[in-house]
Amino acid sequence: MIDIDLEKAKATIRTILEEECQGPDDCIRMAELFVRVTGSHIIPMKRYDQTRFIRTIVKELREEGCPIGNKAGNAGGYFWASNDEELKNTIENFHHRAMSSLKQEAALRRISFNQLLLELEDEYEQEKQNAKAA
Repeated sequence: MIDIDLEKAKATIRTILEEECQGPDDCIRMAELFVRVTGSHIIPMKRYDQTRFIRTIVKELREEGCPIGNKAGNAGGYFWASNDEELKNTIENFHHRAMSSLKQEAALRRISFNQLLLELEDEYEQEKQNAKAA
C-alpha cells in the first residue's frame, strides 16, 4: 500500500490538469496521472485498486466546481475544460449513467420510471422549501 497525502495529491492533480492538460486533445491517461502523483508504477493486476484514489480525487474536484472532463478511448484520459462545449461529452455520460441507475431503482421498487421521477421531484421541492424555512 502506498502512503499518500490526499490533500497534496489533490493539489498535484489539479495543477497537472489545469496547467498541462487543456482540452480533450491534451488529456492525461489515468496510469500516467497515478505515476506522476505517487512516483510508483502500475501493477497490471492491481491497476483498478491502485488508481481508485485518483478517481475519488477527480470526483471531489468536480464537486468543487473544477471543469474536469474525460475522453474515452485509447487516446483518452482526464483534461481541464476551457468551455462548456469541451465538457459536453462528459456531462452526457454522467446523465446517461444517472438515468440508467434511476431506471434500475424504479424496477427494484416495482414502480414506473415516471412515478419515480415524480417522487424525486416532490422530494426536491420539499428540500427547497425546508432550506428556505431554515
